[in-house]
Amino acid sequence: MIKTAMAAASDGPYLTVPDFAQDRISHDFLLGGAVTLKQPVDGYRAAVDAVLLAASVNVVRNRDRKILDVGAAVGSAGLCVARRIENAIVTGVEVQDDLYALFCRNIVENGFEGQVTPVHGDINNRHLPLVAESFDQVISNPPYYAGGTRPINESRATAHQEGRADLAAWIGFCLKMVRQKGRITLVHRADHLDRIIGLLYGRAGDVTVYPVWSKASADMPLRVIVSARKGVSSPLKMRRGLVLHDETGQYLPETDQLLRHPASLPGF
Repeated sequence: MIKTAMAAASDGPYLTVPDFAQDRISHDFLLGGAVTLKQPVDGYRAAVDAVLLAASVNVVRNRDRKILDVGAAVGSAGLCVARRIENAIVTGVEVQDDLYALFCRNIVENGFEGQVTPVHGDINNRHLPLVAESFDQVISNPPYYAGGTRPINESRATAHQEGRADLAAWIGFCLKMVRQKGRITLVHRADHLDRIIGLLYGRAGDVTVYPVWSKASADMPLRVIVSARKGVSSPLKMRRGLVLHDETGQYLPETDQLLRHPASLPGF
């Protein structure tokens, strides 16, 4: 058992980690083995996006270190943040039972009890045990698809498709949780950048857009990392971003280094 933020709603100081069938667990690694990651064999699985999101986080002073990961899944982004930034205090909220169970296990496996706290719940739930404006930074990898054919696997469908919480609700929750002048950072599909900017307008500024390109020859980015500060009106900054692969599909040396070692996102 590990201590979680749900303890206040239970009879005791600890919450039992839910069971998860061993034959459904894949044992993987991030950052060249610096983070051990248990994932479901047959459900949502962490990708490069989570590592890049974690690399976008910087703690330059003590007041920046309380971080919330919204839609934490098995904890990949938050765990990478905790591994790189020793004084970061990370909370992750996840709605799916199976992913939450593995998130709890991953905290223990990586020795992050006390530094990373899992919260099991839905961001639409008013009784979620999180206090508004109590975090210095909020990070998130929201569902990428607003509609279309729903994946047969329910875990993948929940993770990848907007459901009860659409992108507006997702960003609204992130802004609700972050303190005034605190920072929210999202990774999303590049073709949704207009939606993101529109939802931030009038609520957050000092926006940084960091494109992630599949190849240098690509017509448009694959992803964007968008960061903004709540209640600030500074102008938008567009970064050059990161190219993942060479023309043969192999990771470029800079990208390979970033994925294999705890490091900050270059030029962010």
